[in-house]
Amino acid sequence: MLLDIIIPQYSEDDLTIKPLLDSINNQVNVDFSNVKITIVNDCSNVLLSDDFLKGYDKLNISYIRNDFNTGPGLARQKGIDNTNCDFIMFCDSDDTLYDDKVLMIIMDFISKNEPDYLVTNIMIEGENGRIVKKDRSTFPWMHGKVYKREFLIRNEIRFHPKVRHLEDSYFTMSVLGCIDPKSIIYLDYVTYLWKNNSQSLTRKRKKFSYTVETFDDFYNSPIYTYEFLVKKNSYLKFNYLISSILAIYIVLYSNLFDYSELEEKKDYYIKTLKEYVKRKKNIFVIYGKEKVEKIYEIEYKELEERNGVNKVSHGLDYFYEEFLNLKY
Repeated sequence: MLLDIIIPQYSEDDLTIKPLLDSINNQVNVDFSNVKITIVNDCSNVLLSDDFLKGYDKLNISYIRNDFNTGPGLARQKGIDNTNCDFIMFCDSDDTLYDDKVLMIIMDFISKNEPDYLVTNIMIEGENGRIVKKDRSTFPWMHGKVYKREFLIRNEIRFHPKVRHLEDSYFTMSVLGCIDPKSIIYLDYVTYLWKNNSQSLTRKRKKFSYTVETFDDFYNSPIYTYEFLVKKNSYLKFNYLISSILAIYIVLYSNLFDYSELEEKKDYYIKTLKEYVKRKKNIFVIYGKEKVEKIYEIEYKELEERNGVNKVSHGLDYFYEEFLNLKY
């Protein structure tokens, strides 16, 4: 079998996941004997009904269940570990394929080219309409991507057991750290509709922003990623480390942490980050402030766009003085 579409499921019921399965079922000019759908229930009491799944009689659906709740990353990993398909792609249960030709185009492409990593365009649907993300602008999403399973196994690329949130960033950077950029295949076609559902399990906002609510992973996931990149001796490792440190720094001094209730948490992570940065000081020195400044600007722009950062109380000069003990 050629392609496995892996879908984590937790609180989504038959009605919620129906648009996704319909979007797969309605694909044209596809030999469905070459397509498998693996739905992984993440130890939830919300179970998809047998009658509902049997209604998709032309789809080869495997419905498996975790013994304990792991989060979406390890739920996807269970899907990877339980497939023998040559290629895999991920869908969230509240999203859909973009149109009825997606699988025809993907299946034809991967059968002819057998890429280790295929990147396509994705459509993001939010409160202000739809926008298309192309090529590198789709990172760090896993959506709209196809992975050769043998490539993942050979390079020991797995979802990290300690990363419950931002698992997509860890996984995607692990892939990028193990592949020659020239061998990344880009297909200029929208394949995935990502719905920015503010009420979904992973995006539902409480009093504070999602970034603050999941800040333990926002802080630790880049460190785990950097350790993996070092293990693989990836050319990305130092640039990624600087980018990650600066992103953490910007968020800590941004409007996202501008609440009295968060002072203790903020102070703890500032102290922790300072200690970590001291051990990596030489990397910043080697890169030089001009190059670091460009990385800082990129990170600020992305955090403004994706995380809701709109002001920062301390800039890069303060970082150099207080965290690196350097003056320019």
